[in-house]
Amino acid sequence: MTRSAEKNFPVTVTQLPVTRCQICQRTVAYRPGEASAALTKHYELRHKEALGMVPESDDNG
Repeated sequence: MTRSAEKNFPVTVTQLPVTRCQICQRTVAYRPGEASAALTKHYELRHKEALGMVPESDDNG
């Protein structure tokens, strides 16, 4: 299979700033001015227990 020149599309690569999660040390990329929102989303996805979002189990017996 060959690639024809008409199927190539220009690609724009944007380098975003990154910050680190203080819990797991993963890098989290964010748009300028939106670091807080990016970290909040990361915490909601990966660290629900740290935000108190995990419901307590209902073990009454």
